[in-house]
Amino acid sequence: MTGGIPVDHPARTAIMDEVHARPVEIVPETCRVRRLILVMPGEPGAMQDAFARFADFRRLSGVELPVSPSRQYSFETRLRTVTWEFHTEFVTITWRGAPDDSENWPDDIGLEAVGDGQLTGAIRVDVIADRAIPDHLLSSFSLASLCLADIENGKAQVATDFVPDADRFTRFELATGGVTMLRRSILLRRLLEVETYRCMALLGLPLARAASPDVRAMENELSTVLDGLAETTNPAQAQKVLDALHRLSARSGQLAERLGYRFAAGRAYGDVLRARLEGLRESGTSKGSTLTHFIGNRVNPGLATCAATEQRLTVLSGKIERAIGLLDVRIGVDMQVQNAALLDNIAQTARSQFLLQRTVEGLSTIAISYYLLGIISYFLAGPLAHFNWDKTMALSIAAPFVVLIVWLMARAVRKAHQPY
Repeated sequence: MTGGIPVDHPARTAIMDEVHARPVEIVPETCRVRRLILVMPGEPGAMQDAFARFADFRRLSGVELPVSPSRQYSFETRLRTVTWEFHTEFVTITWRGAPDDSENWPDDIGLEAVGDGQLTGAIRVDVIADRAIPDHLLSSFSLASLCLADIENGKAQVATDFVPDADRFTRFELATGGVTMLRRSILLRRLLEVETYRCMALLGLPLARAASPDVRAMENELSTVLDGLAETTNPAQAQKVLDALHRLSARSGQLAERLGYRFAAGRAYGDVLRARLEGLRESGTSKGSTLTHFIGNRVNPGLATCAATEQRLTVLSGKIERAIGLLDVRIGVDMQVQNAALLDNIAQTARSQFLLQRTVEGLSTIAISYYLLGIISYFLAGPLAHFNWDKTMALSIAAPFVVLIVWLMARAVRKAHQPY
């Protein structure tokens, strides 16, 4: 705090800028608006490269782009008003021209700056001044997928069939004769965002379908491994099963890592899509479905498929980890049993060696005593004969003392060689 005035939070500017990010552009009562949705490559720096190319394009027109936290940039050409928007993983190029503008791919909006971006959606919205869409325009839509709904409590109307034309643009007709200029501009933006997020929300569906066989294969392999787990009776078999489980864990982890971001983004785009549809405040007509009903019937099952695949991967990973944990416990118990048996064998061997040592010690005492008595008999032969003492009696008397002395000497040697 400086002089009683609090210091701004470091994020205050970003929070305030977010309120005004991507402002609504005011549109006239009749015009033709097109939008391209381009997904950029997943490599790091791809979006920055796209922005750099766009900045170079504007620089050639004599305009130096300002730094904008919203990443939305608008400019005028001779015939069009163009807006580029840079999102997290995609770019939208929106341009507005006269109602009879027939050029779908103009060369003055900077398309060459897209680079490696891939087209995900293309929209054309014809804004007309009527309160309702004329029948001659409705007849050009496919009846099988016709969507016709009143919006803004019946003050405007929207129609489409979601069928791309020869240039891959999906056509919408938007009648806004009963709303103000600001509300018309807001409705147009919401309609563009509905189609934008509809396309982006379903990017994970092809991946989910492609991953389904791999997930099924891993589920079957895990079932086979778990069925054989009960028949695992030795450490070698347990190690083989554990290796198989670790391979499955690595495969499922790689698949989840590859799909996780796409599925999370799909959920986020789906939430935004539902919010934009609610903002249209639709009501049904007798000639077609509402956008909310039609899109919901197509997008929600796709998002549910992605969610189901993600859930299957989560369950699969959980089963694998639990199986690895159980097998680790099994291997640990087996190792403890083996170690206990090994220690028991070592103890038995040590006891046998101890008994053998005692036996050898006893036999050695007897043998040494025998030979020592023999030597003593030679030493005492002369004196015993001189004094007429009985040699046998003398050796009998000496024998216990000799055996005791030899035994004590052997015991002292054994103790001297003990570690403690």
